[in-house]
Amino acid sequence: MVASHLAYHDDLQETVADAEAIGGALLESLEDISLPDKILDELIAQLDKSPVPEIKPTKISSGQFPQPLIDFMGTNIDSLNWRFMGPGMQNARLWNGPNDERLWLLKARGGIVVPEHGHNGEEWTLVLRGRYQTECGYFRIGDMDIADENIEHQPSIDQDEECICLVVTEGPIRFKSLVSRMAQPFIGL
Repeated sequence: MVASHLAYHDDLQETVADAEAIGGALLESLEDISLPDKILDELIAQLDKSPVPEIKPTKISSGQFPQPLIDFMGTNIDSLNWRFMGPGMQNARLWNGPNDERLWLLKARGGIVVPEHGHNGEEWTLVLRGRYQTECGYFRIGDMDIADENIEHQPSIDQDEECICLVVTEGPIRFKSLVSRMAQPFIGL
């Protein structure tokens, strides 16, 4: 999510590069300390198990998705398992976390109003194609909308084009309407 968001914003990529340079300089300025070989070996083994993904500067061409997302999916967007979510809406689950976090794509036809809902934690939404608005603002390609458990909203997709968003949620969505709550087990969100 973060790497995909950075791909849309050169200024944020520069900020991350500056922060990494500062962090590296701070690490290099630390005094050397002696550690038993066993501790160092265990530390290096842990580093090998969890490689940190490199965030490469990326340019987005019109109609493309961010390279970090493409790399993560390993396929094109049309090859994903899109599931019915409601009239004019589909979702494709990309990842489930150990604490019920969910990374997924939302595809909505122009003019659709997403059912009113709240959250059981944070929801981060990155617009990849199209536009939508909520009570909190208007969101375009490359914009990030962050909601928490105190926000209830009803995104409205712009009439003129399909909207595709990358979404991270902490746990299931809290739909307000009875019909949406009844459909929730089938859509898996």
